[in-house]
Amino acid sequence: MKAEKLLEELTALANSLEYTVRREQGAFRGGACVVRERRLIIINRSMPFEAAAVILARALCTLVPEDTFLKPAVRDILERERGWVSDHPGVTFEPTSKEAA
Repeated sequence: MKAEKLLEELTALANSLEYTVRREQGAFRGGACVVRERRLIIINRSMPFEAAAVILARALCTLVPEDTFLKPAVRDILERERGWVSDHPGVTFEPTSKEAA
């Protein structure tokens, strides 16, 4: 599956889990957060589709129930990135709550 299509599939999955995916400009890579009770996954707009798909998969890999039907390419990237996340416990992609200023 091409990177752009994979990113679309992951975005649809995030939406089904009631997360809004936004691509924003800034000095960050991306991740999940909760702002004013809104569940968001923010990805840096300047990232290529391949990198954006990895960031999104890392944010989603611990949120998707095991029995969820997924296309093989989507399941593959989620499983791969779940391994990366478990190998790097100091890096978190789980949602955090942020108070708005």
